[in-house]
Amino acid sequence: MSLLDLVTKDKLRTVSVVGMAKNVGKTTTLNHLISLADGADLSLGLTSTGRDGERVDILTRLPKPAIFAPEGTLIATAEEVAGQGTAGLQVVKGTEYITRLGPVVIYMVVRAGAVQLVGPDTIRQTRDVVALMHNFGAELVLVDGAFDRVASAAPAVTQGTILATGAAVSPSMDETLNRTRLAVELFRLRRVREEPHASLAAGLVAEHKIGLIGADGRVTVLPIRTALEQGEYIAQAVEPDTKYVVLGGSLPGSVLRDLMKRAEVVKRVQVVLADGTRVFANARAWRDFARLGGQLRVISPIRLLAATVNPFSPLGGSYEPDEFLAKVGALAAPLPVFDVVLKRSVNTEPRRTTGRRGGEGAAAGDAAKGISEPGEMQVKLGLS
Repeated sequence: MSLLDLVTKDKLRTVSVVGMAKNVGKTTTLNHLISLADGADLSLGLTSTGRDGERVDILTRLPKPAIFAPEGTLIATAEEVAGQGTAGLQVVKGTEYITRLGPVVIYMVVRAGAVQLVGPDTIRQTRDVVALMHNFGAELVLVDGAFDRVASAAPAVTQGTILATGAAVSPSMDETLNRTRLAVELFRLRRVREEPHASLAAGLVAEHKIGLIGADGRVTVLPIRTALEQGEYIAQAVEPDTKYVVLGGSLPGSVLRDLMKRAEVVKRVQVVLADGTRVFANARAWRDFARLGGQLRVISPIRLLAATVNPFSPLGGSYEPDEFLAKVGALAAPLPVFDVVLKRSVNTEPRRTTGRRGGEGAAAGDAAKGISEPGEMQVKLGLS
């Protein structure tokens, strides 16, 4: 089983590749998937939620692998960087979306070569340019999820996600494994299903509101626009019959901590978000919330297809490749895990599925068990 097999077996049309940090092999993973798709004669589209494909990283000044686009590929990128690669490009259509490097334009690659990708700034804009590339013939659109901007994994943008992790996350393998485990678990958060509560929660999320839903379906909208620094207020607003706390935006770690001050609330109330990219928490808050019986649910689960690993870091502190692959495979199981450079993988053999969880992941109470202490390390999963 290859990375492309995971995409094509369910006829996915839009897939994101996101990285845990810079230099974890995200671009290498993207190029590997591009090569596989080109070999299968799939018409490709490429874009990014940030900037990628430049020869030298703007922040670290380290050399970066180029993004190679085969002839016939559609790319959506900012006008000012379109001529900075080696690929020959032809304008297909301009868009109204402006970046710091000019408007986003859709191009056709008429001569294969390296390209730079500077995509739209918001989820809605990214979704729109993806749709345009589909309309112009792209069978598979790959979205490069720029470092620390993993909202490209949101189901509103892409149908599936590949997570890249590696030694560049931390010199400590244990810390890298902890952070990777947390990301996998947040991506696997399960859907809220009970009706009519699920529909009511979806309505609150769609309107970006914060509210409480009682066991009888009564909805109370709280008069606040964001959960930031409002955890204590939200916790105090929970009533004896409250069953769901719905956050139409992000979930700061402070809200988890304030909810935990009312242990009886944590045990009986589920916190509902749009999807797993909206969580801004550290492993300590996540672990403690789970220990108290806390549960997170989402309106739209993320489809995590696979993880890729890069045991080498340009900053030093590389890992033993087989050990790292095996350990990521163990924490992510049954998720397939690939080392695309060394051409090794784990969890890729066909298996019979009998569990009730399917592809929607685990609840916080199930998932966070086993996370060891990484200090106050912050894992941000979201894009404003």
